[in-house]
Amino acid sequence: MGLFGKAKPRRIEVKEYGRDSFLGLINPLMTFFILGARSTTARGNYQARLIEKMEDDSVEMRRRGYRVVSSREYERSALGITYFKVTYELVEPPK
Repeated sequence: MGLFGKAKPRRIEVKEYGRDSFLGLINPLMTFFILGARSTTARGNYQARLIEKMEDDSVEMRRRGYRVVSSREYERSALGITYFKVTYELVEPPK
């Protein structure tokens, strides 16, 4: 909502998922021990939750008239960082 009424929708929207995984950079030693204890199971569950959130958002964005233009995954497994960036483009304005 704009200051004086309804705002014009942006043509390009970029959503980021997994930014909280950057918190591992604050204390790399603790991250190393946590990943060592729960390595593949924890990482798989975390990525599954991120993918589910992305799918839910894509349905919502489609309802608003957007389509997915690109989806990229950035990963540094040694540091426990998984980061997704999804770009949406407005195809048809909402009704």
